[in-house]
Amino acid sequence: MKVVLSGLDADAWSLVALQVVLEREGHTVRVAAEVLDACRRERPDCLVLSTVLGASGADVLRRVRADPALAGLPVVLGGRFRGSRAELLALGYDEVFPVAAADPGGAVAALRAYLARQSRRSMIVALARPPASHIVCRP
Repeated sequence: MKVVLSGLDADAWSLVALQVVLEREGHTVRVAAEVLDACRRERPDCLVLSTVLGASGADVLRRVRADPALAGLPVVLGGRFRGSRAELLALGYDEVFPVAAADPGGAVAALRAYLARQSRRSMIVALARPPASHIVCRP
């Protein structure tokens, strides 16, 4: 399955750790800098945005939804949020995974379960910003 994971703020989930978790489950992981370009190039099954500082990612979500080449691409958000889950779903996210202070691994477990349910292809694209880096792993 292809998934795009993009850090919305400098303190977003550790994308490298998440990449390792997903790689162990047989997914392919690409870490890149630009969400839309990577999504067009890699044709992912899902875009996962990550935040710790409460960014909604609404600007990224709008650009993805407006791009005809990415029509139908599920977009999910994980992390610590300022808005409620209902408010974030109303923005147009397909799923939202809040990170609880008491159980920070819960959101990763929920994401893993979501990806398992949604699995259609064999590649996960993880986009990190900042810093820009490139990692590719294939199942």
